[in-house]
Amino acid sequence: MCILLATSAHPQYSLILISNRDEFYERKTQHTCFNKDGFVLCPIDLALDSEGKSKGGTWCGVNKDGKVAVVLNLRHNRPRQAGFKANPAFSRGSVPMRFLQDRSPFNEWDTFDKFAHKFSDVRNGDLNLFVGDCKEGKYTAMDSFGLSLPVLTSENRVFVMSNDFVGSPDKWLKIHTAETLLHQLVENSTTATEDQIVEQCLKLASNCECDESSGIPKKQLTTKTIFVPPLSAGSNENVGATLPCGKYYGTRSQIVILVSRSEPKVTFVEQVLHDSDSDATAFSPSNPKQRVKFTFDLETKR
Repeated sequence: MCILLATSAHPQYSLILISNRDEFYERKTQHTCFNKDGFVLCPIDLALDSEGKSKGGTWCGVNKDGKVAVVLNLRHNRPRQAGFKANPAFSRGSVPMRFLQDRSPFNEWDTFDKFAHKFSDVRNGDLNLFVGDCKEGKYTAMDSFGLSLPVLTSENRVFVMSNDFVGSPDKWLKIHTAETLLHQLVENSTTATEDQIVEQCLKLASNCECDESSGIPKKQLTTKTIFVPPLSAGSNENVGATLPCGKYYGTRSQIVILVSRSEPKVTFVEQVLHDSDSDATAFSPSNPKQRVKFTFDLETKR
């Protein structure tokens, strides 16, 4: 169960974004890189589709125009409207990738209906989506049922989203915890250096409330803890993921994005924890497999 944390409340950064990807370790992935034209920066999902081709999507990325996007699986039992037909070839990762590759203004994408007009496949999957424009300071949360909710507004400058419906009355424990810790991070880092803030963000992303030995059902455990430790999950075991792949499931990648207030600069850090089942006991947040960092200037022309 992935999680996104974002805030616009920090005095040094107009956006601090933290993303944990919870997934099977054996799912093939390219670590963060710029795409071929150097415009989009993101990790890439290399899982194969039904035709044996790489899906080539992403779960979290930013482009040089200041657009940012994060997609998460939406776990629910809500019935669909009559006539709805899911597309078995649909990839959630295609949604943020399509948005990030497009160079049109954010106001052409900033509601679900506008997004669906641009890319109708957004209706096909169960997903939560966070999109925005770092230059304009405008952000929207959406889901595949049609939600369009402006977030990081002057009324509420902290936003946390996981795999439940945004605004659910039965808020998951991990969301409560993340909101509290993110407020504390902002309050306690007003004079911190960039490197210190990155470390604090990764520490927050590694907050673990429980482990597999607690006896809590694995699907329930993933709703309680920000960081999901390695869980051994068989092909028939429900951990809330859609496509089992291999033995171990948990938080395998952590991303921090910082957008400076004082200059048009973006810092993007990905901490890779696990790339395969063999990594499950070899690496951890205190001993990551790899960390990659990119810093770039936003384009000034629209």
